[in-house]
Amino acid sequence: METPHDRMKASNPGPWQFHVRRYGLGHVVTDANGSVMASSVPIGAGPLLAAGPELLAALQRVAELVPAGSPAHNVAVDALEQFAEREGMTLADWQPATTHQSRHPNQRLQGTPASGRP
Repeated sequence: METPHDRMKASNPGPWQFHVRRYGLGHVVTDANGSVMASSVPIGAGPLLAAGPELLAALQRVAELVPAGSPAHNVAVDALEQFAEREGMTLADWQPATTHQSRHPNQRLQGTPASGRP
């Protein structure tokens, strides 16, 4: 069964990268394909977001290797559960734009009449 994490990985393959400037945008996180995932990210959070997949892998490794019930195990499991919950909410709210026009229905070129007639 496909999980929300699998769907997110398919649409945004890692590793992610943080760029101070990319495609004319500032503070950008891109996926491995160079697609913009987020822009205007606070400068301190960008590298942390880009390191997200590695941080999740480290938490999963801690949860697997450390004895259950230990403080480190509990912290790792809690962090993974919180991430899964937030990721689920994000995916539930996410609605990809189908076309450029549908995102900006009232946008028109400067100097052209709104009715489309000359």
